[in-house]
Amino acid sequence: MTEEKVFVFDLDGTILNSKNEFPSETRDAILKIVAKGDKVVFATGRMHISAKKMIDNVFGTSNAFPIISYNGAVVYVPNEGFIYEKTIPLDVAHMVIDFFRERHIHVHSYVDDILYSEKDDDEIRLYSKHADVPYTLVDDLKKLKEPIKLLAVGEQQVLDAVVPVLQAQLNDKANAFKSFSIFLDIIPEGTNKGVALKFLADHLGFDLNSTIVFGDNENDIFMFDVAGMKITVENAVPRLKEVADFVSKSNEENGVLFALAKFFPEYLC
Repeated sequence: MTEEKVFVFDLDGTILNSKNEFPSETRDAILKIVAKGDKVVFATGRMHISAKKMIDNVFGTSNAFPIISYNGAVVYVPNEGFIYEKTIPLDVAHMVIDFFRERHIHVHSYVDDILYSEKDDDEIRLYSKHADVPYTLVDDLKKLKEPIKLLAVGEQQVLDAVVPVLQAQLNDKANAFKSFSIFLDIIPEGTNKGVALKFLADHLGFDLNSTIVFGDNENDIFMFDVAGMKITVENAVPRLKEVADFVSKSNEENGVLFALAKFFPEYLC
């Protein structure tokens, strides 16, 4: 009997192109993966509501998939709901909010799968459009409950410069890493996509050695650490390319489909 394969797909920058489009050929291949009895998981830095909305729009609500969202802070399984959720302690969240305020860098918060911002600025409108979710304005993010995630939006070089400073101040009390060139994510201590994938594997009873993971950015490195096979796209960050088993074409050239055709042609027949 052939061992069950588990395909784990990042969304932004991996499957999705710069127009936020999910290629129909990749959708068809994923449906064939499921039809042949193998598993598909989506793992994203997006909010759960954003990821679920996109996936439902592409596959229809009759096709349900496990979803790792918030870079691993939330894990969802169809017919079970949320099986894993973690939040950032308020003292840590407040420190992070102050850190970005002092540097005049936009930061917003996610509480109970709702997007909150203090300012109705270009950054929150850009993110809201990108994620296809509404946002709620509040006068002070520090008055909210413990967030699932905080996210800073800014120019790539500005965020790159503050990452080591922020990480030093966090002192392992939360995780900070890039999920997109202009997005810097802060998620709860001890959480990342790799931890979440291992939790899901234990819960559903699949072997991590049988996982094939597709990613493009720093937040995917944690899945690569535990995956059986690691595939990235040409537009991926250098760190991910260095540890990948295969570097495919870019997301603009449907690199996910190219890799599936190369290594798993049975799903394209």
